[in-house]
Amino acid sequence: MFGFGKPKDPEIRSLRKEGLKIVRENHRLRRKNENLEKEMNIMREELRRLECIVREYQEMLFKKKALRYNKKDDRHDDSHTPKKPGAPLGHEGTTRKTPDRIDEHKDVRIDRCPECSSQDITPCQKYSDHYQEDIIIPQTKVTRFRHHYYWCPSCKKAVHGTGLDEIPGSYIGPNAKALAGFLHYQMSVPYRKIKTLFKEMFSMDFDPTSCVGFDTKIRILGEPLYEKLKTSLKDRPYLNVDETGWSGRWLWCYATLKHAVYRIEAGRGQKELRGMLGDSYKGVLISDFLGAYNGIRSLKQRCLVHALRLIEKWSVYYENDPKVVRYFAELKTTVKRIIRLNNRMNKKKLPKDFSLKKADAVGQLRRLLSRKLEPVKADKFRRKLLDRFDELVTCLNYKGIASHNNLVERLLRGSVIMRKITFGNRSEKGERNHEVIMSLIQTARLQNLNPLPFLHTLLTDNRKAATVISLDSTSAC
Repeated sequence: MFGFGKPKDPEIRSLRKEGLKIVRENHRLRRKNENLEKEMNIMREELRRLECIVREYQEMLFKKKALRYNKKDDRHDDSHTPKKPGAPLGHEGTTRKTPDRIDEHKDVRIDRCPECSSQDITPCQKYSDHYQEDIIIPQTKVTRFRHHYYWCPSCKKAVHGTGLDEIPGSYIGPNAKALAGFLHYQMSVPYRKIKTLFKEMFSMDFDPTSCVGFDTKIRILGEPLYEKLKTSLKDRPYLNVDETGWSGRWLWCYATLKHAVYRIEAGRGQKELRGMLGDSYKGVLISDFLGAYNGIRSLKQRCLVHALRLIEKWSVYYENDPKVVRYFAELKTTVKRIIRLNNRMNKKKLPKDFSLKKADAVGQLRRLLSRKLEPVKADKFRRKLLDRFDELVTCLNYKGIASHNNLVERLLRGSVIMRKITFGNRSEKGERNHEVIMSLIQTARLQNLNPLPFLHTLLTDNRKAATVISLDSTSAC
């Protein structure tokens, strides 16, 4: 081993054996040390992952931006002066506008001073007007529809008509049913509280289960319009799509600026998407980074706000690695720059230097995503964004395409609140009611229609209600 012959001296042979043992032991310890370092790196990665999960749950449970703060944040220092509450200095105050009409006028006169109770007072040639708006709580109105029969020789039977605002076979009128549907689907009020509200405010008593019948009636009358909305999705120039959990199933929402369609499906995969849009979609699909959207052939725009959240998450994950933190800070700045450029596109006239700024931002993003990172997980995230590069900048190529998915997330917000209160639906009929009624109410709101009169019109004249909602695909732009 050392380039010498076998020594004859027994002591030297013994020393040589000891040296070989030490060398072998050194090799063994070195390999063990390398394995321990690998295990330690794996444990560090796992610890970082668990810390991120803990912070995410802290954010959900305590409603704090836990991912944005750390122990070194000086904002938690006792010496930090909190912001003074109230409007900023110089802010001009506002008050309620004077009503356009006056329903009742009252002259307020006194016979004694309200301050000292003195009766020695004389009128002044002065007055001030105080306007007060209030509501009139209505009571139950009972209408008897007396149907007069007429003989029809063509049908060879006696026939009768339907009165104004009459729902055939129903003991509850359209105003009450429309209000119950509005309270449940728009205001997330449970059926039992709707029953209590009607009894105490309107002196109208009914069983809470009757509300399900009210919803079913609205759904049956609105189903043809819902099917037209659903069919027209493929003709929209773009679609915002998102999903959320719903009683062991998934609630999907497909939306434009003027239309919204809800679907409750068994899963959140490509099967459900293809059931609505087919294998391909000719418009721009705006979504988050869920893998199910990859199976649809179409132009896509990934939500850049979701991308910022993921970048923030990985920045916290590698907060002890300055090089990686600096890289993600640059990436975050570039993504925000693209969002600002997209917001400028919504203006009537683009800035003169818009094309140059667009090319610069797109080039900067490509250069950043082309730089390799040493941490495996961070580099995997970088490659994921690079693979979807074109889907990050589609919003800069087409006017009217948003860089985020905020529209559909806000439309799902009402259903999320309802899920927390009512725990979703327990039957297929309830799911179908939710799909149809929520789609019609949110579409009415997106088209600046009051949902309450719309539901009343739907219950009394569903053909007229179908003409109120616009299905024009050009109105979505």
